[in-house]
Amino acid sequence: MIKKISFKRLLKCVGVAVLSSMFLAACQPEENSTKQPEVIDRGLQIELIAANPDIVTPIGMAFDSDDVLYILESHTHSPPRDYPGPDSDRIKKAIDQDNDGSPDVWQIFADGIINGTNLVIDEEHTVFITTKEYLLSFKDLDQDGRSDLVDTLVVLDPPEYIYDHAGLLGIAISQDQWIYVSRGNLGGKVWKLTGADSTILEGYGGGGLVFRCRKDGSGLETICSGFWNPFDLRFTHDGRLLATDNDPDSRGPNRLLELVRGGDYGFKCLYGGSGLHPFVAWNGELPGTLPFAAPLGEAPCALIDAEFTNFGDEYKDHILVNVWEEKNIVRIQLQPSGSTVVGNPEILVQGDTSFHPVALATDSEGNLYISDWVQRHYPNHGQGKIWKLSSRSPVNPQSTASASLPINRMEPLPGDIDTLLEVLQSGDRFQQAMARSQLRKDAYLQEMSRLMTSSDSGLRLQALLVYTLTDVPLEESKIKALLRDHELQIRKMALMYVGRKMRVDLWDELKNILTAGLIGHELFEIYLATIQHLQPEFINNHQNRTGISADKQKQSLPERFIESILENDQIPEPVIALGLPYLRDLMENRDLLLTLLRSAKDESFKINLIKAVRQLPDEEVAAMLLALAKNEKEIPTVRAQAISALFYQRGEFCADLKENLIQSKEEIVLYSLIKILVNCTDDQQLVDEVSNYLASLNNADLLNVWQKGLGEKTNDFSKDDWINTVDGQGVVHKGKLVFESIQSQCQTCHKIDGWGGIIGPDLSNVGSSKTRMQLINSVLDPSLEIAPEWQGWYVIDQHGKKHIGRQIDVNPNRAELMSLAGDFDNFDFPKGFGVLDESIMPSGLQNTITLSEFSDLIAYLESLK
Repeated sequence: MIKKISFKRLLKCVGVAVLSSMFLAACQPEENSTKQPEVIDRGLQIELIAANPDIVTPIGMAFDSDDVLYILESHTHSPPRDYPGPDSDRIKKAIDQDNDGSPDVWQIFADGIINGTNLVIDEEHTVFITTKEYLLSFKDLDQDGRSDLVDTLVVLDPPEYIYDHAGLLGIAISQDQWIYVSRGNLGGKVWKLTGADSTILEGYGGGGLVFRCRKDGSGLETICSGFWNPFDLRFTHDGRLLATDNDPDSRGPNRLLELVRGGDYGFKCLYGGSGLHPFVAWNGELPGTLPFAAPLGEAPCALIDAEFTNFGDEYKDHILVNVWEEKNIVRIQLQPSGSTVVGNPEILVQGDTSFHPVALATDSEGNLYISDWVQRHYPNHGQGKIWKLSSRSPVNPQSTASASLPINRMEPLPGDIDTLLEVLQSGDRFQQAMARSQLRKDAYLQEMSRLMTSSDSGLRLQALLVYTLTDVPLEESKIKALLRDHELQIRKMALMYVGRKMRVDLWDELKNILTAGLIGHELFEIYLATIQHLQPEFINNHQNRTGISADKQKQSLPERFIESILENDQIPEPVIALGLPYLRDLMENRDLLLTLLRSAKDESFKINLIKAVRQLPDEEVAAMLLALAKNEKEIPTVRAQAISALFYQRGEFCADLKENLIQSKEEIVLYSLIKILVNCTDDQQLVDEVSNYLASLNNADLLNVWQKGLGEKTNDFSKDDWINTVDGQGVVHKGKLVFESIQSQCQTCHKIDGWGGIIGPDLSNVGSSKTRMQLINSVLDPSLEIAPEWQGWYVIDQHGKKHIGRQIDVNPNRAELMSLAGDFDNFDFPKGFGVLDESIMPSGLQNTITLSEFSDLIAYLESLK
């Protein structure tokens, strides 16, 4: 039985995953342990075959065709000042002379390496090394066991400083003898890669990428992009290229990815490190980006196809991944999904605090070797281990990669333009990405332009995505048509095209589509980001690469841009309403907001105006809200919002609202009145009158809400009671008020249509991604299933106070935490930190509401699509 991995254990990324995790550990005492890692599958066994001082801080590993193990030993990853080891990294050969499975002789194959990260060996015994800045090859020409020829194949000309795991990282060799290398995200700085034949790749503002070259460093080309830090690359037995990728600061989980030529995996440094910008995707959320194959825990390192091991048929189609921070190795059974594969991790090997696996390699017999950094401590520390994991009943491994895939996904798709167009219409996102990488060529662009007017919306979208990849400008008339397309996804990508290409010639059209009412809540943040891209300062800095890193470029709206939307009476009121959550200075715009509220006609506009002005406590605001609350001709949902907003105002409204309660007929209005009148408990006469009135209505739900608010004891309900009360008959409008009420606290952490907090996930479309039962469980038992990207953390400051939040990032002596209020708090020299066992969403929130309110809340969440 394999232990299923709990997503409570899939830790939130903490910035640069491996780097940050190790820095965090530097602040904590290391637990010394010699305990052997636990192998969950009893059909396998693990044994220690080497340890320090023979091997210290091992990173990469590979076997040559003679079954000699080569290990990249690190000595230059931030060693302490008094580090006693060598002043360079080195490659060691672990030679097993007596064939007992453990090395007897250690020979230095090469040294003088700085910031080494990984290695691979070809069939001719050439050793290829990635370092932070170089792709190198080492050859032993005289067969004495030591390299005597070093060639520089590719040079990364990085910024003045990049952290160790942002340079060149993973490396793999394909069956057709290309070398594939991954490069981490450079923080938005200008970069250049130069091959041995002087071929140059360069960029600014993108994320990490994967490139390839020939064994002599020629033929350098980009294969795919959109990563944070793709730590490892490995080919599977059937020829797929997979990567492990660490995640940006506020986005998760870490990812196992299948790579294809032309693939865009969603991340771009231009938009900062949070990963939350509307132009960024992490799991294929945007058209043209690709999803991950499997979620991974914190700081995933090496991966390997289990079919290269001797573990047997049970491991067919499985991938093994080292998860450094989780102190484990997981197995992932990949299932077909279109032309790609997907799966979920299960724990295979679990270690304690002294187990931090990095690299994986198999010998010809299928034994799996694991390099172990040992300490949760980033600087070189002089410890290290090598473990061997093998089957108790070994079988012959899959020895060579086969060509079972119908195509080589690293090469251009075969076929002519008609074949490529068929692929675009196939709906297979991975195949479409490969086709787009070919159709971006000048020879095909005329046909792509023609497809912009196709009756097939799928082809219109694909043609637009192709043009996004080129520097050839799309005609203004075509963009205008796409900005007004009836398909939402096309309008979305047309907006992003205008922004990314900085098409200031479309400025007037961007104003026109607002007036035309073509921007709804699904597009408004995209729209604002597009406007930011068209500002002169941003364009100048980005085009001229002024020396500032791309992720630090100022991305701001024109002065008073949101105000200009509110003041434009040509824009439909529902569209104007979308701007209100983004209005930064409410007090300065108080008069404008009140003027709009007096004349507003649209229901959503009025409700959003009420949400804005309720944060401005003064007599005039209170009077307007009270007038709306008492106006029986007003839309009931608007009256209900106005009543709820009075909670934020100073003043005495109890008597007025009590009379309003007795005169009102609409249940949603009655509900809002009850919720605010429970704050008038110092007036016992009022309490008695309301109690008697509600009893006379013969409405048990409203009476229960009143009694709950008064603090009267209610029955203790089981989880089944809460579940069974949700029957699909809940009142959506009332559920919205439940969500937004101070008692329920939902809006403190969650945002819907721009309103609310950011510590929890945005719920604007939650009804389209969660089942009713998932929504119920998320309230009743928030710790039952914690999505990796929303894992909570704590920091204990110098004074011993515990702080709770979501995102954490570190330098050697500092921790940064996103507080529950959405602020970023810094703590110097923290006493402790770690992952919360429970969700940061508190349990028991249902106890603040009644059964009927719970049913209404779930109905509201289900309606958000």
